[in-house]
Amino acid sequence: MESKIHEFFIAKKRVISKAELSFVFLFCITGLFPNFVSSQTITDIDGNVYNTITIGTQVWTKENLKVTHYRNGDQIPNVTDIVQWCSLTSGAYCSYDNDSANAAVYGILYNWYAVNDSRSLAPAGWHVPTYSDLDSLQIYLGYDLVAGGKLKEVGTSHWMSPNTGASNESEFTALPGGQRTDSFYSCMFSEITTQGYWWSSTEMDTTYPWGINISYNSEGMTNWAASKKQAGFSIRLIKDLSVGIHNIDEYEYFDIYPNPARDRIVIAGANNMEMTIAIYSLLGELLMKQNLENSKNAIDISALSTGMYMIKLTGNGWSVQRKLNKE
Repeated sequence: MESKIHEFFIAKKRVISKAELSFVFLFCITGLFPNFVSSQTITDIDGNVYNTITIGTQVWTKENLKVTHYRNGDQIPNVTDIVQWCSLTSGAYCSYDNDSANAAVYGILYNWYAVNDSRSLAPAGWHVPTYSDLDSLQIYLGYDLVAGGKLKEVGTSHWMSPNTGASNESEFTALPGGQRTDSFYSCMFSEITTQGYWWSSTEMDTTYPWGINISYNSEGMTNWAASKKQAGFSIRLIKDLSVGIHNIDEYEYFDIYPNPARDRIVIAGANNMEMTIAIYSLLGELLMKQNLENSKNAIDISALSTGMYMIKLTGNGWSVQRKLNKE
């Protein structure tokens, strides 16, 4: 492990901060040492080719989605009219300002109904990320305050100055495609070059889905659930887990609540899945480990000090990491 840490920071050619040291110890302990590897390309049903990048255990497309047909070949409606867009309850897409030149650079904007359509926007073996997928990415990159900078394209060719904290260390190359706002803001085009918004496939409630936001003036990555399903956001795709590894969607199989928490958390899982919960400090110190065998389990965390922790849930051939805010 010491060799890994040494090689990592020799490559960076700079002084190690305490925060970075904590970051590296955390990922060495949990088996998630930073791993950014360019991978193969994928092609959608329209023939658009996307480069991919491996970030930890996940494989992502490096460009925003541009597909105009569902996986089965059905056309996705291209809706340009504001009034029509605001009234939609089914899948649709548009280019920013209805200009195909913007789509060529920043990809297409889709409403969430297209994300949720059973015909699928993604080629076989790929999917629109769940909240859990995005949360795992955020955790892997060092949590919300710095993850955005590691995802953003560097420079100001596409991002407005100052493009704070942009290093593109992950090679994800996030671009500021802006958005088409929901009906509260009259379904207008907004914020190209300053903001990027990406959908997840997970709903926060029946009105608001989850997504993420990255900004030109911050290095953070914000979990976003302030736009209705009719809003138009960019989409990145993530590869399904390999054969033999269960594809765990946190909201289908289990939930952790409350979070933030004071005295206890509850792990609620479906199908009586057996799993192990481990709680780590941000220095990678194992603080608690417990087997979970029932469909609902209460975990006493009253002995933990106030602060951020790493939760790792492990089952038969899978593991998922989550952050815990102890109040």
